[in-house]
Amino acid sequence: MPRLRPILAALTTGVLLLAACAGDDAPDATTDLEVTGTDALEFEPDSFAVPAGQEVTVRFTAEEAVEHDLVIEGAAMHGMVGEEGHGDHDDHAMEGDDLHVAHADAGQTVTATFMIDEPGSYEVYCSVPGHREAGMVATLTVVAEG
Repeated sequence: MPRLRPILAALTTGVLLLAACAGDDAPDATTDLEVTGTDALEFEPDSFAVPAGQEVTVRFTAEEAVEHDLVIEGAAMHGMVGEEGHGDHDDHAMEGDDLHVAHADAGQTVTATFMIDEPGSYEVYCSVPGHREAGMVATLTVVAEG
């Protein structure tokens, strides 16, 4: 039994460290977001959180070489988008349940507002042909107030 004590102590320390680190991964819910669509076909950041039922302002930037948009999968029935933030673009193919929040031409920054009432995890994607398939996705967590 004496030889097990160091092993148990190391395991306990490891479990506590993992639990502490797990909490750091979740972003804090905010009503002001800054999101960039990169020329490498990624969103930065790739995860963000917003409060349910509150208007969120997003400043969306497309880096210099490629246009991008920001679409929230499955959120159309639970949310709404303000009028600004769509720029000049042709609508890209997307599902009817998805919420198109913003579009930015290459090198452009736009500001848009949206609100989602239903807490949960949503996939955010770029609907420009080929971008989602290349991995241009992020995670949006809508957090219930309380």
